[in-house]
Amino acid sequence: MNINEEIERIVIYQNSMLLNKDRKSEEAIENIIENIKKSYIDNNFDFTKFDTIHKKQVNKIRHIKKYKKLSCEEILCIYLKRLLDRKYRIQYPNRNEFMHSLFDVINALRTMHDYTIVKFDFKDYFNSVSSEYVYKKYLVKKSLERDEINLLEKYVTSTKYTYAGFNASNIICEIIAKHFDEVLNLKFRKYGLIFYRRYIDDGILIFNKHVDRDFCLSIINGTIKEIFYDKNIEVENSCKTCLNTNKFKYISASVLAEQNQEDSFSFLGYMFVMEPKFNNNKKLNTKFKFGITEEKIKKYSKRVDDLLKEYKKHGNMELLQHQIKAFSCRCVYQISKNGYLTWKTKGFISNYQELRYRLDCLTEETEEFLRYSIINAFKNNGVPKPYFLKVKHDECSYNLYNNMKKYKTLLFVERIGIGKDTLKNMCEQIGISSAGKDYNGLVREYLIKVKVGH
Repeated sequence: MNINEEIERIVIYQNSMLLNKDRKSEEAIENIIENIKKSYIDNNFDFTKFDTIHKKQVNKIRHIKKYKKLSCEEILCIYLKRLLDRKYRIQYPNRNEFMHSLFDVINALRTMHDYTIVKFDFKDYFNSVSSEYVYKKYLVKKSLERDEINLLEKYVTSTKYTYAGFNASNIICEIIAKHFDEVLNLKFRKYGLIFYRRYIDDGILIFNKHVDRDFCLSIINGTIKEIFYDKNIEVENSCKTCLNTNKFKYISASVLAEQNQEDSFSFLGYMFVMEPKFNNNKKLNTKFKFGITEEKIKKYSKRVDDLLKEYKKHGNMELLQHQIKAFSCRCVYQISKNGYLTWKTKGFISNYQELRYRLDCLTEETEEFLRYSIINAFKNNGVPKPYFLKVKHDECSYNLYNNMKKYKTLLFVERIGIGKDTLKNMCEQIGISSAGKDYNGLVREYLIKVKVGH
C-alpha cells in the first residue's frame, strides 16, 4: 500500500466531499498533496493537534475530536484507517441487517416457553479504549511494513484513546471488540445461546432457556477483564472499558410468567414490549409490541421542530415543503468512492424499516408519533397548516405512518429514479442554481439544503 498514492486519493476524495463553496481548486489540491507528502517525509506532523467539538443532542452532549480539514494529521489518520481496514478486513456491523435478524428471532420467541434476553452496552466506549493497548496487544503483531508500524505507533502514543471523531478510532475499537465477541460467544455457547449481536458498544444475547442474571453478568464482566485488561500488556494509559450498569437489561420468560406483567427492552433505537399470555394448557405465549424508544421519538420530533423554527425566520414555504417531504421519506442516492459506486440510504423510514411490517402491533407512543408528529409540530410551533397538509390524513404524503406503509422513497439515481430535469426544477424551487452542475452535484446540494445530509 503506497502511502504517496493513498495521500493523493484521500485528499482528492476529502475535497470532493466538501461543499462547493469550500472546495479547493485543482492547483490548491496539488499543493496540499505535495505539502502533506513532504510533512510526512520530514516527520513534520503532530497527532496531538486536534480540536474538541461539543455536539449537543437531545439529552446529552457528545465530545468529538477533529483534525483540521485537509491537514496532514487528518489525511494520515484516514490513511491509517484504510491501512488497518485492508490488513484486518473487518466487516463493520450493518444496523438494518442486525435488526432484521433480531426481529426474526423475536418472532420465534412468541411460542417459546422459556428464554432469556440480556441487553448490555459499554460505558463511553470510544473514550474508554486505549489505542496504545490495542496496538501492543493486536496491531504490532500484524505483518506491517516498518514505516507503517512507525506511523501507527506515533499515532496511538499521541492520541492515547480511540476518541470519537478520529477516523482510525472505529477500526481500532472494532478490532478489539471482535476478539471480545469471539470469547463471549465461546463462553456462552453451551448455555443455549441462539443469538448474539454487538453494534459498536451495544450488545444483545438471547438464550433458548433460563440463564441466571448474575451468571450472565459475571461472564460478560469476566470477558471484558480478559480482553481489555491483559496484565501482560504494559501501557501508560490503560483501558477504562466497563459495562454501563444503568442500561443493563435482563428478561427471563420464567420471571415474566411468574410476575404476569409486561416488560420491555430497547436495542438500537427500537423498543420491544413483551406481555405474557397463557394458552389453554397454561403455557406461556408472549405477545409483542414494537416501536421507537422515547429518546429517538424526542430526537426526531426536535428535528421537525427545528425545521419549523427556521421557517419562521426565512418564511420560505417552498423550502419547508421540500424539507418535510425529505424527512418523511426514504432518500436513496449513490456516491463514487475509490472508483466504485456505493448506494446510500438515509431518512427516518430507512432507519426503522422493520416497523413497516408490524404496523398492526405498534406501541401507542410510536403510532401516535408516526401518525401525528408532523401535523402536531405545526400546531405546537404556531405555524398555520400549509396547503400540502390540507388533505385527508390517511392519504397525506407528508405523514410518517403513510409513507412507512408505502415505503415512500425519493430515488436520486438518474437512470431509474428522479430525472435530471426534475431534479433541476426541485433545486431551483429551493434556491439552488443548476447552472454548470452535474446530476450528482445537484443531488448533493439538494440533500444538504433539505437537511438530509450527504
